[in-house]
Amino acid sequence: MNRWKKKSQEKRRALLAETIPELEEHRWLIPRYCFMPESKRGGIEERPWARRCQLLLHWLSLEALVMNPAVLFALLHNRTAYSPQDWATFDGRQLILGWALGYFNVQYSGKCVVMYGANYGELVDWEAGPAHRADVIGFPKARLILEAQAYLMGALRKSVDKILEGVDLEKPATAEKWKLMTKFGFRHTNEVELWSPYTNQAFSAPPVFSIDNLISIARTRLDAMGDHLWFLQTEPAYMRRYIRLLSQGEFYKTIKKNAAGAILTTHLFDDVLTYWHWSWITSECFHVKSAHDRFRDSIHPGAPLPRAYDTALGALELLVVNEVLRRATRFGSIMPGRPGFSHKWTFKWRPDTGPTSFQLHRKTGASDQKKLFAEDPLEWCLNQMQAAPDKQTNYDHAIMFAFLEYHLAGSDPKEKARVDEVLYQKLSDLAACHEMLVSIRLHRPQNEARDMDEVEQSEKRVTWKGRKIGAYLTDDDQITLGTALIKDFYEALLPSGQKNAAWLSRSQIIRAALEAFWRGLRKTPKWVFEQSDFSPDETQASLAVISANLTQEYKDIVRAEEQQILHSIESARIPTASADQKEWGLNRPTPPAAPLPKMKSKTRPAEPTAGLEELDHALAGIVVDSGHDTPPKLDVTKRAHDMLRLMFAASAEDAAKSIEWDTFAHAMFDMGFSARNGGGSAVVFETAGLREEGAAGGKIIFHKPHPVAKIDPVMLHAMGRRMAKWFGWRRELFGLEP
Repeated sequence: MNRWKKKSQEKRRALLAETIPELEEHRWLIPRYCFMPESKRGGIEERPWARRCQLLLHWLSLEALVMNPAVLFALLHNRTAYSPQDWATFDGRQLILGWALGYFNVQYSGKCVVMYGANYGELVDWEAGPAHRADVIGFPKARLILEAQAYLMGALRKSVDKILEGVDLEKPATAEKWKLMTKFGFRHTNEVELWSPYTNQAFSAPPVFSIDNLISIARTRLDAMGDHLWFLQTEPAYMRRYIRLLSQGEFYKTIKKNAAGAILTTHLFDDVLTYWHWSWITSECFHVKSAHDRFRDSIHPGAPLPRAYDTALGALELLVVNEVLRRATRFGSIMPGRPGFSHKWTFKWRPDTGPTSFQLHRKTGASDQKKLFAEDPLEWCLNQMQAAPDKQTNYDHAIMFAFLEYHLAGSDPKEKARVDEVLYQKLSDLAACHEMLVSIRLHRPQNEARDMDEVEQSEKRVTWKGRKIGAYLTDDDQITLGTALIKDFYEALLPSGQKNAAWLSRSQIIRAALEAFWRGLRKTPKWVFEQSDFSPDETQASLAVISANLTQEYKDIVRAEEQQILHSIESARIPTASADQKEWGLNRPTPPAAPLPKMKSKTRPAEPTAGLEELDHALAGIVVDSGHDTPPKLDVTKRAHDMLRLMFAASAEDAAKSIEWDTFAHAMFDMGFSARNGGGSAVVFETAGLREEGAAGGKIIFHKPHPVAKIDPVMLHAMGRRMAKWFGWRRELFGLEP
């Protein structure tokens, strides 16, 4: 480890170039190769052996191995800790585009190759069942997979031999550093978070199907979106911040108010739809889990899947692939209007075809993809993400997300800012959906593909009832609700200055306008659900996420806030040195929360993990007896204590402060959480003890601010309320360690 880490980048490059001279120098060979004249050659045999090796392992390059020493360590660990058969599905996926475009010279045989178990690599005759289940693969493609694996293992062996030249092999070696590094995971240079296996799969553990992991992804996203919608309904400052984000750019300055209102309503309701869709995905995941648990002893490679499990898995795959398509299409529809790209388009409002309908015309004419790749790789990359995932000649979404990470990491602030917070969050959900799709399609034996018409006719679960609904809002809803929200809420005069009766009256007017918007937004969807196949209970459950102002919790929060203001009015009669509140709605008291930790998922163990107290930085996993009226304080580091003081602000001064993202992430680590990139702007924080058990209950998603990695006060306090909700955090629970 030390020999490789201590070498300069130039020396690493020289060593690898000498050892593996055919290794591709730069990253992103496949996108670059598609624009090379060589890729258009009809004679496949004209490609040299070195190019064949590069195309077999297009994700491997000198640049990737040299820039960060951890990349080689991760590659060595994961290719030796797991067998070639564990990597077969991933290695096969990497060949899809090159295979479809004819980049490989192949040898034909009517035989197939076994891709699982002790007989991995064995030649067998073709049979329909095993072939359709992907238990066996046709010889031409299977040979490419085995060739890629053999070449990679040979290249790694030569590299290690070269690095260890001159080492005394008789001297006892220690593996403690290696064990620690592989246990805690790998991260990119200058990054706090561990890298995402989704965008760095070649350098992570091989992907496997896990229904518990799919449930974890879906539930974590569902909870995050549910919290977001709660804050939009209950926190005026949070809603104002979000409207300000949505309304950025020249596009919104040039359109009429009716159109702006309709677009705002559409954006907000799209978040509601996102929640419903995540709830449907979660429901289908649990349906698959139920079938899986019932037939688990009959599910193994080499045998047909039980019919009930096969149909459940097929329905989930169909749902998720269509969700990827929906999100990719939606991303493509909003991208031209965002500040980083609107300068390339002209917009003409077409109210005759709908209140949010615009005719787009590209100012520079039709974009040539080769030219775009060279001149604006960011737009080129985002364009590719809008493609259908099932077309083999399209780039894999995971590769494009990795390309996006790489491009933004090396860009200046102006270029980074083009992918604003709104776009980044849309990309994050798209990445999560595609990650789930890839996982489902890695299931072995492979399920039978299903047709949407057949599924919607045969399945009676709430998911498929919801899929049949075409629209939830009328054109009039979009215009009326959005226009009123802008006029009566966003543009209205805010409470300011000394807290007095006028301040309270203005606060109540603003909150009433916010409640009126959500009351109106519930009206038509409620009617749509009642006219559909939804039962009354299903209708009520679906509308609950946009009915926050009807809950007792919300009423208690408003009452507590008003009582606090009335107390401030009373206190104002006595001279005080405290500062006036500068930002409205930021320092309301946090509602009472259950003791730490709050259980988030049914899959989380009911009892604390055995030996959890012995783990380093395990504060987030400590269980506090719920019977204690005054729970003992948990001592935390100064860094964590400073973060908590701002997260649960008790003064106007603290309530107005922001915090650097890296400081927040390090403080979360001090509190017992690991951080892992979750695709797009999402970062998954997970309690260390629960991660080892594979439970979903210790996870929460926060979006990393972009392009400036600083958490503003509104978001920090919202994050605090989420931690209070899911983990029982509150200000008085923590103390500063000696």
